[in-house]
Amino acid sequence: MNYSKENYNAKLLAKYDYPQRFGFPVFLVLNADGKLIETQNSWYLEDGKKSYDRDKVIEFLTDWSPLALDPKQYKEQ
Repeated sequence: MNYSKENYNAKLLAKYDYPQRFGFPVFLVLNADGKLIETQNSWYLEDGKKSYDRDKVIEFLTDWSPLALDPKQYKEQ
């Protein structure tokens, strides 16, 4: 999520628990129903040069994928 002077998105920021407290840009992870399940400051995913580290981003998205969140993945067989 990001915002600009032209489009502050105050209602959306409130809906998602004021993610601006982490700075911008910020990643919001929503479930299939649109409920917020994680807010991630983007600097954790950067490579130190103000760009994103490909492997960190892929790992983040994989860790929050629907399959990773499926409890059946973790039940003993």
